Amino acid sequence: MESKNFLEQQFEANRPHLRAVAYRILGSTPDVDDALQDAWLRLSISDAEQIENVTGWLTTVVARICLNTLRARQRRPAGSIDDSTSNINRLVEPSAMTPEERAEVADSIGLALLVVLEMLSPAQRIAFVLHDMFSFSFEEIGQVLGKSTDACRQLASRARRRVRTAQDPSADPQRQREVVDAFLGASRSGDFQTLLSLLSPDVELVTDAAAVAIGAPERKDGPFDVATRFSGGARGARTAFLDGLAGLVWAQGGKPKVAFDFTVIEGKVIRIDMIGDEAVLSEMNIEYLRREKGE
Repeated sequence: MESKNFLEQQFEANRPHLRAVAYRILGSTPDVDDALQDAWLRLSISDAEQIENVTGWLTTVVARICLNTLRARQRRPAGSIDDSTSNINRLVEPSAMTPEERAEVADSIGLALLVVLEMLSPAQRIAFVLHDMFSFSFEEIGQVLGKSTDACRQLASRARRRVRTAQDPSADPQRQREVVDAFLGASRSGDFQTLLSLLSPDVELVTDAAAVAIGAPERKDGPFDVATRFSGGARGARTAFLDGLAGLVWAQGGKPKVAFDFTVIEGKVIRIDMIGDEAVLSEMNIEYLRREKGE
């Protein structure tokens, strides 16, 4: 009985923190309540003496439960959670939270960010929330996601760029597609001047270890070096939506091998990430666009 009372005290002491974690990941009061209830059940049947850090243990458990919930949402029939109205309707109502919880949430997140987070894959969302909002190390996040430290770092970085792009008033998905299409056309034709015109003065090309291993350059900085890298190339790449934003994909046998993730601000490419890590590629929602004549 004393052990159970101790666990109850520990859980209640951590409840505000756990609710904050679950809320930022899930954004839905019923799902948050279910996650905390599940976490308590797991704690109540655990061996308390084997848990060195109760807060860390509970946070990891809650994050894994949230990950399963996010993945279950993805498996629902198309249209059940995709439209903006249903997303907003699932977001937590302020009246459902205590004043302390409302104040804590208001300090670091708002409705607008929650809507943006809905655009991320489950793993991207977990990596972004745990690292950027709760200072989890990528090694710790890897234990939650079952992925390598490097893969978790990439997932968080990709999520961060998605959040930045979505929150930029000048960001326009249609304009991004136009820029990517123009970039691909100029690359294939070797139109160096057009490539330069599409690149920001401080553009950077960043490549992960998996892409480097198959021959990609590790890094290029500045429009001249980036344009030189692509001019006359990209013939095997196809335009695709990567989690809803236009990018390029090079595939072999129908399997994506490298994704070219573009960050476009004010009509200029400011960053291209070449991603070859299978763990990261598997988390992307890749939708190939229709082939145009001549491709």
